[in-house]
Amino acid sequence: METANFKITGLCSCEFKIIEKKMKALEGVDSYSLNPVTNQLKVTYNKSLQTIEGIQKAVSKAGGKASLMKSGQIL
Repeated sequence: METANFKITGLCSCEFKIIEKKMKALEGVDSYSLNPVTNQLKVTYNKSLQTIEGIQKAVSKAGGKASLMKSGQIL
């Protein structure tokens, strides 16, 4: 399992439910946590079934943009 942290832009906090639906539907996503206050998404996924790009694409389909955060940035 891998974990990736993303900064979400382009959505208001009321629209984060859309991202939750997308994460639940993604194959290979084990768990996720979404913080609408800080606009951050943490995803634990199976890298043999899912990619960073796939997660970013799902957020894009929800109307937002997911930028990968560097290791060590506060979530």
